[in-house]
Amino acid sequence: MRSYRPRRSARAAGLLASLTALALLTGACSSGPQSLVEVGKDQSGGYVGTLLVPAAPRPDLTLANIGGGLFSFGQRPAGEITALFFGYTHCPDVCPTTMADLAAAKRLLPPGVTDRLKVVFVTEDPSRDTSPVLREWLDRFDPKFVGLIGGGNTTHYVLSQLHLPQTVFTSPTPEPSPGTSVGRYAVSHSGIVYVFGQDATVIYTGGATPQQYAADLTLLASRTPA
Repeated sequence: MRSYRPRRSARAAGLLASLTALALLTGACSSGPQSLVEVGKDQSGGYVGTLLVPAAPRPDLTLANIGGGLFSFGQRPAGEITALFFGYTHCPDVCPTTMADLAAAKRLLPPGVTDRLKVVFVTEDPSRDTSPVLREWLDRFDPKFVGLIGGGNTTHYVLSQLHLPQTVFTSPTPEPSPGTSVGRYAVSHSGIVYVFGQDATVIYTGGATPQQYAADLTLLASRTPA
């Protein structure tokens, strides 16, 4: 699979600036400081990704799991490290590359960390990303990756909690397979990976390698009680 790695400089700077500006605006309009997320540039904690200060809480959201049942972000087992990404299966570049990098990073982790990592992919395209389609797509990367059905107001709600701009990438999609009823259209989605520990949140705006993800996940696990 061809690797797609956006450069950090312009894209990362722009996204981090958007995050900071949006967070400050949201904080100014809210009733309390809990909604204020600032990028802690001088408090990286040794991570390659960007450590959020204060840590962004796990979103208070429950979505349908394509494996059956519901998945609650706010009620995860103690010690779990949760990586969260929003995308869609017809995405030609950012989504498959991100999933491939996370899968490669997972294979580099020591067993004790691998067992604690949960990679969660939320589809922004529920019309085409049915449970069988999403499961088959995720299995190309890792059969244990979790697929959830999002999109529309549901996704907007979660991104508003995370203080992310709802539209980061708008990728054209290929023509549907013969016999399908869904036409061609583009899907807007965030290109940011959120990784949640117990008391820390690290984000990636693009360009991280599997080795860098693995190093950060190992560090985060060492600072998150099992």
